[in-house]
Amino acid sequence: MPTNEEEIDMGRFNAQEVAYLQEHMLGRLATSGKSARPHVVPISYHFDAEHEVIKIGGRLLEGRGQERLYVRHLEVNPQAALVVDDVPDPQTWQPRGVLIKGTTVLHTEGGEVLGPGFGPNWVEVVPDFVTSWGIDNPAYPPAAPDKD
Repeated sequence: MPTNEEEIDMGRFNAQEVAYLQEHMLGRLATSGKSARPHVVPISYHFDAEHEVIKIGGRLLEGRGQERLYVRHLEVNPQAALVVDDVPDPQTWQPRGVLIKGTTVLHTEGGEVLGPGFGPNWVEVVPDFVTSWGIDNPAYPPAAPDKD
């Protein structure tokens, strides 16, 4: 029988983060290459809850002779960060999201299953750091009324 501590430890992601990542499909991936200049690009992703990894694929770009910049960066520096966030109600401005940092693994086959028209190459992000905000509570506490 698991102890309370084992029941609480759900792995890299808590239940709210898992639900949030499964609800969304668009994030921003940050990479850097030899120059160490950061590069951020919007990507679609698939969250593999069973293995607790992020899978990123891309459409085949016929006639293009070179790989996407973020892939070229990852060939040099496999560290990346991914942010998935939104603001569900702009009136109340309560942003929420998940930040994932980790090591990437480049794959050369199997990416076709990640989306229609996707090519065989795909990127796996293996998280070593996960944090979130506003998912299970407001990102910012409500403003206190002025006491005049």
